[in-house]
Amino acid sequence: MRLICALGILFTLTANSFCFASRGITKQQVDNSDLREARQVAIEFTTRFLEKTDLNLLVKDLFVSNFIERYKTEKSKDRSSHSATDLYFVPGLDYNSNLLAEAGAEDWLSFYTAANNFVFFGFVSAIKNSRDIANIQATEMYPPSVVKLLNTNETLSNMIVRKGKSRAISSVAEMHTVTATLERAITLMRQELKGQPPLHLDEKEMVKAIQEDDFFKPSVETVDGNFFGLSKGERVILINTPILFRLTLVKARNDKFEILWAEPYTGG
Repeated sequence: MRLICALGILFTLTANSFCFASRGITKQQVDNSDLREARQVAIEFTTRFLEKTDLNLLVKDLFVSNFIERYKTEKSKDRSSHSATDLYFVPGLDYNSNLLAEAGAEDWLSFYTAANNFVFFGFVSAIKNSRDIANIQATEMYPPSVVKLLNTNETLSNMIVRKGKSRAISSVAEMHTVTATLERAITLMRQELKGQPPLHLDEKEMVKAIQEDDFFKPSVETVDGNFFGLSKGERVILINTPILFRLTLVKARNDKFEILWAEPYTGG
């Protein structure tokens, strides 16, 4: 499990994350009941993602029902207050802000799950296969067949190994093509697994690490104003997972924590 923690700290393909903690919220201490529940969500997210290898199969049970619409609304607010037209999505992949209005919720959900499934496979491959995490190479994260496939798409050719300035997705048609290419890459990686989980984690060790290692220590923050569809005074909890995704949790159905957003952890 120390390997997982160290890799999370060292992983630096990109430094830009959605970063809930940077605007409109103030930090607080996590009480014990919220701490236990947040850790349980992180454990369930990890075990189910490793079992299903498809984030889309977790959305219904673990995510806030309208999280994609909330994301689009929040990023549209960003767009109106900043001059940048190209926005970060996952490591190595940007999009033009016009797509927040032009692409529908289903387009965004398919794009979100495909992009994060792809990153997930890279993370678990690196955790499993890398002997020297201090000098990990991006090519260790994906097989040659996947690298070759992504090189056929101009937008994705920089995603694994940066060769120059990235090209952002600029139209709904391009978003569909990128999503389809990533889904084909994911199919190739699933075929290599031959029905086996991509990574074996000892559940007792995982629970112990989440409880004791600072890398997994949750932080709780209170919304100061309208933020990501939340009202002033609502709380969010941020917690890292053993598969290097950071979860933002909020109280939702039946006063239980659900995932407001899940994104690759890049050390920010």
